[in-house]
Amino acid sequence: MVELNYFLEDNQSVYQIIQFRTGEPWRIVDAGELLGSIEKLEGMWYLRGKNALEEKLITGIGELIDAQNFNRLPAELKTHWSPYVHEALAQGDNEYLIVCKPDIDFDRFEKIFRSYIGTIVKDQWEIRFRIYDSMMSRDFEVVINKMHD
Repeated sequence: MVELNYFLEDNQSVYQIIQFRTGEPWRIVDAGELLGSIEKLEGMWYLRGKNALEEKLITGIGELIDAQNFNRLPAELKTHWSPYVHEALAQGDNEYLIVCKPDIDFDRFEKIFRSYIGTIVKDQWEIRFRIYDSMMSRDFEVVINKMHD
């Protein structure tokens, strides 16, 4: 689950923006009441459901979601380590699952990954990476915490 806070311009009002699982629509909650859900289709944010919300609110919340590093980091991991990484998935804003390609030197990739991942991570909180070989039979975990570096 990922939970974000969206503050209105007055900095007095705040909405909770919640996604329970990767790929699901984001729920907009105000004081415990579900106002609606939004999802991004073909590069645009759309409101789902019957409730009416201001377009400015939907756009602002969409921009907040788009600005989060967990939207960019999986693609960056796949691009940076394209010879090794088959899939990289955000499991939340602090946890990532990486599955390697078959027939790579998994031990070598572990050494490379451990030594370099700290330069890619920008978030100022603990980030956990779970890395598996292509058969999901071997794994390792790396935890980065920029707050304590």
